[in-house]
Amino acid sequence: MPTVKAFDGYLVKSSCANQVVSPAYDSVSPAQRRAFADENPDNFLNTMRLLEDFHPDCQPTQDELLALNRRNLERLLTGEFFDELDEPCLFVYQLVTGEHIQTGLVCEVSVEEYEQNRLRKHENTRSDKEDLLADYQKVVGASSSPICLTYNQNNGIDQAINLQTEREPNLEFVSEDNVIQKIWCVKGQEQEAFVKLFESVDITYLTDGHHRAASGRRYAEIMREEKGNLGDEPYNQLLVALFPDTQLNLLPFHRCVKDSNGLTEPELLEALKQNFSVSKLGKIEFFEPRQHGEFGMLFNDKWFQLNIKPGKAQSVHPVNSLDVSVLQSSILDPILGITDIRSDSRLDYIAGVGGAESIHQKMNEGWEIVFTCYATSIDQLMDVADADELMPPKSTYFDPKPRSGIFVRLK
Repeated sequence: MPTVKAFDGYLVKSSCANQVVSPAYDSVSPAQRRAFADENPDNFLNTMRLLEDFHPDCQPTQDELLALNRRNLERLLTGEFFDELDEPCLFVYQLVTGEHIQTGLVCEVSVEEYEQNRLRKHENTRSDKEDLLADYQKVVGASSSPICLTYNQNNGIDQAINLQTEREPNLEFVSEDNVIQKIWCVKGQEQEAFVKLFESVDITYLTDGHHRAASGRRYAEIMREEKGNLGDEPYNQLLVALFPDTQLNLLPFHRCVKDSNGLTEPELLEALKQNFSVSKLGKIEFFEPRQHGEFGMLFNDKWFQLNIKPGKAQSVHPVNSLDVSVLQSSILDPILGITDIRSDSRLDYIAGVGGAESIHQKMNEGWEIVFTCYATSIDQLMDVADADELMPPKSTYFDPKPRSGIFVRLK
């Protein structure tokens, strides 16, 4: 049961939100981040820069980069961009895009939740990236990107959150991608209701921020050795955003392949027919699968619909039954020769949020085949996490995403 905690820190000023709050970090390429950061010096992105965000001819060292991030953070916090909180707060955080609304609670939870597997993951992490993020926390000394968690929908929590949203928000703005963002501060005794309600939540699930969670644990281990471990220290807490499972919007990650592994179109289609029903589609811009076991394939400027044949994908294993796993085991590996999905340079991914435009951009860059997938469900994610299994890379994409530069919590 997560004990939700209020936290000290800063909240961006309404007058500066559009100037300061960053784009969703993983929605832009390093080159795009570099250009955006250079053109927007007061954006919070300038406190989170990576070496890959710099041109190879003028890259700083890692130590220089961390010091630069720290100076940029100090400049923003001591300027006219943020209000310092007068007391520890919880925050109700709402994101609205089109007809989709998701409303959750931003707070601290203990690193112990992660260590004891009550905060469950479904993706692997890279130790080198964990090290970099732990170093960031130690040198820069702040977190502003909430780790996103979900939980089984709870009527009591919904009612408490809805009660907060009946009043005027403390902060409201529209982000650069037209997502309406609203924040309500929860202070004093009103926090007690949330603390008590979340005591009934047995398990939470990571939806976005696996590396931030893992590096938070690593940073806590480092600081415990240096300063001790009473449990309530800031370094023993994670900044999280908790959203109910019924409100999350999952999109697919599509796969693109550099070449056809030497196969002609007739040879590829013949190989696919062993496990799939294959239909050539008319002249269309984009094919979006409508159910599990259905895929689109764009090859030679033509779209094909692929449906797994009955009996060809009957695994009940929570990972092997995923559509992205079926694609790997039935097409990418045996037909196209992609065996190492983590490192093969012939394989890349396209977030479903980009639609047809992103797919055709990839084809223009020289990628020969695109496979479109049906989105993984939240139930599948939970089944994988409960089984202590891990999904293949790029199995889920959540949209919209909480942004950095709204809340700043010092370590």
